[in-house]
Amino acid sequence: MGPQVPGRASGLPPAIEMPAVPIRAQSTPESRLTVYVLRPAWLVRREIGLSLGAGGMVGGGWLAWDWPGALGVWVCLASLVGGVPGVRGWLTGLLWRSRVIRRWDRAARFAGLATHNDRVPRVMHAVRTAAGERLRVRLPKGSAVCDVEERTPWLASSLEASAVLVLGDEVNARYATVEVIRRDPLDGFGVLAWPWVDAPDAGWVASAWDPMPVGVSETGDLVVVSLLSEGAPETIGAGAGAEIGGPVR
Repeated sequence: MGPQVPGRASGLPPAIEMPAVPIRAQSTPESRLTVYVLRPAWLVRREIGLSLGAGGMVGGGWLAWDWPGALGVWVCLASLVGGVPGVRGWLTGLLWRSRVIRRWDRAARFAGLATHNDRVPRVMHAVRTAAGERLRVRLPKGSAVCDVEERTPWLASSLEASAVLVLGDEVNARYATVEVIRRDPLDGFGVLAWPWVDAPDAGWVASAWDPMPVGVSETGDLVVVSLLSEGAPETIGAGAGAEIGGPVR
């Protein structure tokens, strides 16, 4: 039953891990409904919408043509998803982004990034990288990029990643780029060949003014260097990982 603390109720912990809710208000039925029902439902709204849409079409086929109509609609939907690469790719990307958003929301709350009114950095855009995921997040009012940078070890632990890198937006301080590093992109490459090694055989040449590839960053992005410029030579990263300052190989 756990340790007995005088004057405090003792018992088993909850079956599901839940982060602490830092709302500075008295717990009410309305607040519990928001935290434990409406917020989780909002995070799975894409799946709910797809399920309701598919169910509505199948139900409409049933009402119009009985069970043959429902079966026909179901077969058409399955054929559309399985036989059209564009539709399948869109659906796969949509479900992947939804899963990434849910994992980030949960990790941010466990990492202590929730504000006093229960707001966490919101994922605005997510893409796959060779090392994991790259997220563009919008910070809630009252937060700053340094708050996220200080909690990167806790974020990496909650996301089950090897590391989390954060870079603030140079134009709008309310946005940040978050690199979730899940794997070393160089592990599966073996011996890396220069990307331009076959350029003469392909019959094309590059100008000395064009950026030249020199390595791969820890996020899997190609890193290029400008040899000639109006000023001093500068290094240009092809992705956010190079800008963050990760090692280049």
